[in-house]
Amino acid sequence: MSRGRLKLTALAATLVLGAVIPSEVFAQNLTWRACQPDERRVTCVVDGDTLWYQGTKIRLIGIDTPEVEGRCAAEQQIAAQATQYLTTSLNTGLRKIAFDGEDRYGRALARLWVTEGEVGPAMLAAGLAEPFPRRGPPPWCGS
Repeated sequence: MSRGRLKLTALAATLVLGAVIPSEVFAQNLTWRACQPDERRVTCVVDGDTLWYQGTKIRLIGIDTPEVEGRCAAEQQIAAQATQYLTTSLNTGLRKIAFDGEDRYGRALARLWVTEGEVGPAMLAAGLAEPFPRRGPPPWCGS
């Protein structure tokens, strides 16, 4: 494919994606809860850094939280705390979502603001997340 055609294809994809996922949304107040395994996910929290908002799967930019099905008990415990923290924060009032593309799994990448401020930095400060991307293995289960 020629360089000019490649640029046009990338521009078309950006325009289509922009039509599907706006760059910024002033969110509605909703009741948030943990996603259930066998449900159709519309608006719920998957884990500490992933959620569904009105049918769009969102991955928080700039943080990484432990996996719910983690490798060790410590990771699973912190994952549960991070998931609860995100759920509680969203229930104080989701104010804004700033979208910024997609990750390699097709999730929309975004930053979230609640009544108290931006969620990602608050989770880092609470010790429930690590900066993303990071170097080295996840710290949840020790070295």
